[in-house]
Amino acid sequence: MFNAADVFAGVFELLDDDYRYLALNRNTAAFYGMAPAEMIGRTGRELQVTREQIDRRMTTLSHVWEHQKTVTLEYAFEHAGRTGWYLGTFSPLPGRLPRVGFVLVDISARKSAEIQAAEERQRLKVAMEATHLGLWEYRIAEDRVIWDRRMRDLYGVPAEGAIDFALYSSRLHPEDAEAAHAAYRAALAGHNGGAYTTVHRTREGRSLRSSGQVLFDDCGRAVRVLGTTLDITAEVQAREQERLLLAELNHRVKNNLATVQSIAVQTGRVSPDLPTFLDTFEGRLVSLARTHDVLTARAWSSAGLAEIVGRELQGFGGRVSLSGPDVALPSGAALAMGLVLHELATNAAKHGALSADGAIAVDWRVEGREVCLAWTERGGPPARQPTRTGFGTRLISKLARGDLKGRAAFDYAAEGLRFTLVFPRPDQPAAEEPVRVPAPSWP
Repeated sequence: MFNAADVFAGVFELLDDDYRYLALNRNTAAFYGMAPAEMIGRTGRELQVTREQIDRRMTTLSHVWEHQKTVTLEYAFEHAGRTGWYLGTFSPLPGRLPRVGFVLVDISARKSAEIQAAEERQRLKVAMEATHLGLWEYRIAEDRVIWDRRMRDLYGVPAEGAIDFALYSSRLHPEDAEAAHAAYRAALAGHNGGAYTTVHRTREGRSLRSSGQVLFDDCGRAVRVLGTTLDITAEVQAREQERLLLAELNHRVKNNLATVQSIAVQTGRVSPDLPTFLDTFEGRLVSLARTHDVLTARAWSSAGLAEIVGRELQGFGGRVSLSGPDVALPSGAALAMGLVLHELATNAAKHGALSADGAIAVDWRVEGREVCLAWTERGGPPARQPTRTGFGTRLISKLARGDLKGRAAFDYAAEGLRFTLVFPRPDQPAAEEPVRVPAPSWP
């Protein structure tokens, strides 16, 4: 037994700061490239063992002798370019002299495999953390589900406690459970080599993509399933948002084309010649574009009334005064308001206060559930009731009733046009009673 082929054995005598070999087998001597007889009486220092290794070994040997206790431990050792891992048992020997017997087994292959496995586990852990994947296993015969921490979080399961197939199934969204089970059954039957992927929701509405691989024994029986799961809730929501945005874009494009077509037809009917048509038509399209710019800057969620008024009237400088709080208008109401203001400004420039030395005051205020906007012209020619209703007036009235869900009123006063528009406040429900149109309150 002492000279067994896979065992290093011998006896140390403890010195003050080193150890000496009193006995050893062939394997121990061969490690140092000597015969056993040559090794007897040699110290660690004489065998060119490093001071660090001698001190580490002396710590263990001294502990064994002082406590008269057998110690077993794993340790790494290097000598003359040879390295390895050893499982050593050190025992005190009877007598007054400090002597310790040792038996070592070379565990380098096992330790290397353990280190490699630990490195693989660490790499897998890093990869799982980086990709936000949950790792799972199902042991079919035991009906035992093994989930890591992320899997338990994804399915809303406590950090502790056993999990079986029934518990997993109970966490699936009822509308998606059958499809997930069908994919699993197909994989058990060997379809696609036992590999499968499912996309399903949990009971809490979280969307998950799970990929699994069924493992079969030599007889073709399914024994285990390994897989990963990824939370794709944000991805699913983004796709749904994209679908809604595309539908909304399609709706807006159709509405805009219909609006442009209507403006073109109506402008053409009342224009005496092509230059007049082009000038009027272009102005209305530019008005649409201005409001589009405001909405685009806010991702088409809303546009401020103050900014719309300011953009439409910015070309008239100090001849226009504006007053009122900012009110967020939804996209449809914003486009309508831009066109209303453009028509009023165009009329003022051609026939009203801006065609002479007059000025315009635009005031709006919030009263309860309503927004009241007043347009008052001063210093221009007297306003006269038109003999026929032009397209601009019809367009304003239509937009006020339709997109703004309100009512408009024109007062053709001698000192200038007064226009009032009242519509429901966008973030409030529409008033049940008819919309009232108060008289302009300009001094």
